[in-house]
Amino acid sequence: MVDISSLSLPQLYQLQKDLDREIGRRKVEDKQKAIADLQKLAAERGFSLNELLGAEAASKRGGKRGPVAAQFRNPANPEQTWSGRGRKPQWVADHLAKGGNIDTLRV
Repeated sequence: MVDISSLSLPQLYQLQKDLDREIGRRKVEDKQKAIADLQKLAAERGFSLNELLGAEAASKRGGKRGPVAAQFRNPANPEQTWSGRGRKPQWVADHLAKGGNIDTLRV
């Protein structure tokens, strides 16, 4: 262990920067080594690492989701609907401003 009690404040700051840099470098290095070790172990057993972790299935499931079902409908114009997500449409805001209850618009 290094005795740092005799270091000046600027030296301590420099040491801190050097330590942060070295810790970051080692984390990347250790992570890469761990991934390589896991890939080797998986290959020895006849699998890919993605296969074991379910990454292939997750990537197939991922992506953009479909539309959300309408939760609210405008009584004055039934073609206007709102899922209840995102910004309220003007017709909902107007209904609420007039003292209406959101539940009366529920589908």
